Amino acid sequence: MAISPAAAAAPFRFDRTWTFPVTAGAFWAMIERTEDFPEWWRWLRAFDADGLYRGARARFEIRAPLPYTLRFEVQVVEVMERAVVGTTVAGDLTGPARLELLEVPGGCRARLCWALTPTNPAIGRLARVARPLLAWSHDQIVRAGVRQFEQVVTAHAR
Repeated sequence: MAISPAAAAAPFRFDRTWTFPVTAGAFWAMIERTEDFPEWWRWLRAFDADGLYRGARARFEIRAPLPYTLRFEVQVVEVMERAVVGTTVAGDLTGPARLELLEVPGGCRARLCWALTPTNPAIGRLARVARPLLAWSHDQIVRAGVRQFEQVVTAHAR
């Protein structure tokens, strides 16, 4: 039995932590505003969500810096207000993702981690031959997203 190119691609693992100059409550108040995500994150080409609660679903279309678009759905499987959002991702990428918040002196720390496997055959093939380039593209989106979110959450906390 042949393995598809997408199935042969290893998961992209991500585990990063940032400190924000706002409380976990202020951070949480902003991520609950899912209807505002398209205004904050310019790389979102399409987005539809029904909130932030256990069972909620959000559909994303993300345009990467490289010439490809990712389409996927995120389902919230765990919520602990001001502390945790656990999700499962399905679509062009599949796997678990988790956000953890922790109060720290002067603000909060946000840890974001996931292990997502490409399921789109074209992206799976690309991941096998150009993984560093895809990782770079991913990191550009995350870096921009964190910077944009920090601007928004800091402005609203004032």
